[in-house]
Amino acid sequence: PRFIIADEPVSALDVSIRGEIINLMNDLQAKFGLTYLFISHDLTIVAHTSSRIAVMYLGRLMESFPSTMMNAVLHPYTQALLSAVPIPDPTLKKKRIILSGDIPSPLKLPGGCVFNTRCKYANERCREEMPLFKEYADNCFAACHYINEMKPLVSSTHG
Repeated sequence: PRFIIADEPVSALDVSIRGEIINLMNDLQAKFGLTYLFISHDLTIVAHTSSRIAVMYLGRLMESFPSTMMNAVLHPYTQALLSAVPIPDPTLKKKRIILSGDIPSPLKLPGGCVFNTRCKYANERCREEMPLFKEYADNCFAACHYINEMKPLVSSTHG
């Protein structure tokens, strides 16, 4: 096959085995010119296996960007996901974004932006109007009315 859908292919594996599987997938991709749709909640693995990342929430595309831009994402949901990724260096501190609010049922999505019940920036427009999926930087796209007002996460600091 030329196109492989890999849905959480390493999520239940030991960390050392994960690396071996990811390396094997990368080798096979290089050797046979494969394209993967790599579905995972682990953004660190996604960054190592993908040239482009798309983040979804309740079945809707929230943000899409080259993996090289992972530290410059702007969508509040993507930032919350990235803030939850552990840092292997214990001397570094990172502020974790804790999402509050109700998680809507996928069977009864809220009006407007599907993330509006958990977004700290949500207002009336967000609750009424579905945001367009638009380019906010070179080859970076997001579905947020206020994406051009958002700031990237601050990097980790020693502490």
